[in-house]
Parts: sequence; structure tokens; C-alpha cells
Amino acid sequence: MSGDDAAFLHEMREFSRLYARRIGVFRGRALGLDYSLPEARVIEEVGRRPGGWVAIELAQYLGMDRSYMTRVLNGLERKGLLRRAPSPDDARKKLLHLTEAGSSEAAEIERRSDEQMRAALGPVTAAQKRELLRAVAVLEKYWS
Repeated sequence: MSGDDAAFLHEMREFSRLYARRIGVFRGRALGLDYSLPEARVIEEVGRRPGGWVAIELAQYLGMDRSYMTRVLNGLERKGLLRRAPSPDDARKKLLHLTEAGSSEAAEIERRSDEQMRAALGPVTAAQKRELLRAVAVLEKYWS
């Protein structure tokens, strides 16, 4: 590995650690709610797809181990936040949908996420926000 590669890797890891601290990844529960970060992400993503998710596709999308995804889904189902229904296209597949309670929680997660980001970016000027958006666009380009 060249010196440039090592420096790049170091800076990317520094950014990753900074971002994780900033959004509170290590606080145990997401956004001050009684959900782990993976649970909150599942609730959020299922809520964003009105047509439902197939569990394996959601696991792949989130980069989550399939057996861990199953445990998360089972827990959310037990809490009454998630339901599984046969796919209209293929009855062997089950689609994931939020219950009414799950939809309320998804809305609260969304509200708190916005609040958290607003607080994190509060002191950032308009020009800095434009610069950040350009940087995010570059990351999305390479990570998509």
C-alpha cells in the first residue's frame, strides 16, 4: 500500500468514526427510542416502501446478515410493529409491512432523525451546507 493509499484509508476511517459518533451509533438505543439502530433502520425502511419488502431483499439492501435480520423481524413482529403478508405475485414470498403502531413509530423515527441532523448541522453556514451536499454526492456516486 502506498503512502497516499494509507493516508486516504486513515482519513476515510476518521470520517467514519466522526460520523458514527455524531449520529450516536454507540449510544445503545437509536434516537432516544427503545430500538437498536438495526431495528430503527428496519422500521424506517419498511415504512418507506408502501409495497412492502421481501425479507432477504431488505437484508441485502441494509447489508445485514440474514439470520440477524430474521431475529430483528421476529422481535418487531412480537412488538406489534410489523406484519408479514403473502406477496400478490408469489404466495411463497412474504412481504413486510408496518402495522398502524409501526407506522407511528416510523414517523417518530423520521422526526427524530431530522431533529438529530438539524442539531448536528445547526452551526453550518449555507455555503458549508452546499459544500457538504457536493461531498455527499461524491460519496453516493462511489458507494451506490
